[in-house]
Amino acid sequence: MMENNIESAVDEILEIIEANREEVEKDLRKFIEYGVPLEHAKKAVINKYSGSAKEKKLKDVNINEKNIITVAKIIFIDEREIEVRGEKRKIYRGWLGDETARLQFTAWKDFDLKEGDVIKIKNASSSEWMEQPRLNLSERTEVEKLDYDIELIKRFPERYNLVDLRPGLSNVEVRGKIMSIEEREVSVGDDIKKVFSGIIADETAKVRFTAWKDFDLKEGDVIKIRGGYVRKWRGAPQLNFDENAELEKLDEEILIEEKIVPLYKIVQAQGGIDLCFQGVILEVRKDSGIIFRCPKCNKRIKEGICDDDGEVDGNPDLRIKVLVDDGTGAVDVILNREISEKLLNKNMDEFLNLAKEAMDYGIVYDEIVNSLLTKTIKVRGDSIQSDLIVTISAKDAEIIKIDEKKEAEELLMQLEG
Repeated sequence: MMENNIESAVDEILEIIEANREEVEKDLRKFIEYGVPLEHAKKAVINKYSGSAKEKKLKDVNINEKNIITVAKIIFIDEREIEVRGEKRKIYRGWLGDETARLQFTAWKDFDLKEGDVIKIKNASSSEWMEQPRLNLSERTEVEKLDYDIELIKRFPERYNLVDLRPGLSNVEVRGKIMSIEEREVSVGDDIKKVFSGIIADETAKVRFTAWKDFDLKEGDVIKIRGGYVRKWRGAPQLNFDENAELEKLDEEILIEEKIVPLYKIVQAQGGIDLCFQGVILEVRKDSGIIFRCPKCNKRIKEGICDDDGEVDGNPDLRIKVLVDDGTGAVDVILNREISEKLLNKNMDEFLNLAKEAMDYGIVYDEIVNSLLTKTIKVRGDSIQSDLIVTISAKDAEIIKIDEKKEAEELLMQLEG
């Protein structure tokens, strides 16, 4: 039993420090032989090897490092709730920087960090995020607040079209037209702060935005933003800019037109709003067809049981979920009852009667597959929160009839040059 505990303890130590396994195990056994409890022995070994680590600048942090010591300034921090092994816990994510670089970080413990804090970090680790290192502050990380300031690296903003924004980008430059804006109040720590949220658009896309400062923005303004950053909110990229950003109002017009977006761009951006795309239905997901919803919360129920309200008499609904691929990428699309009835040219009551006659709701799924599989579909909608594939909730959709003869002629022309 003790042997297994020692092996596990060595594994845990090597997750924190970089050292020779044999040396670590030798030192650990020596402490235990002297009667030191295992947990105390682990800390002693960690302290021994941590002492040799040197403080480094953020630019020198590599992916998958351990025992990192650095001094940095909190640029931005956000609290969020996640589920780990079925349990909800709070984590803290944001950006920190020094004179050499800016990195994203995740704190798995509340270190009482605030924007502007200069901190010394000991025993951190790094992982990969968007091909860049991300600093991880764990339960074993030590954080000390310092009483001096540091200069942050100055970077030139990189210019993007709105369609190319994706979560994780920082110091971006964009231009766009304010399509809508509203003022609201949010809690930031112990303070109440006014923020301004809405939708901004350019010739390529629309995205949600939040301004953390009153820039006197109005609907219809065409603006250029330098120094914005992008987060994910409600399953789509969101542009954020604050007092550190530069904002210029432009005397020009932007023509907003509906354009077909290649699916690879939607996948890279991890979603979007008011998206328009076209592709082939490669699969009808198994949970398509007649479903039943809770009359109280409208969530889908299974075998008459709602997760929130228990046993209920469900209301029937027609819902289709399909995998759409345009050759560059693929997304899941959810079609509500109204859109499903339009595409299938049959209403829900007709499907219910069909299922009752056959005494099998599976017959509805079979008809959906026969009607939609391999068809080309054009969709307009918004992405929603999803842990797996990018998922779009359709606001409208239509089946596109392909002129096969014309398509073959165009392909032949391309081949002949």
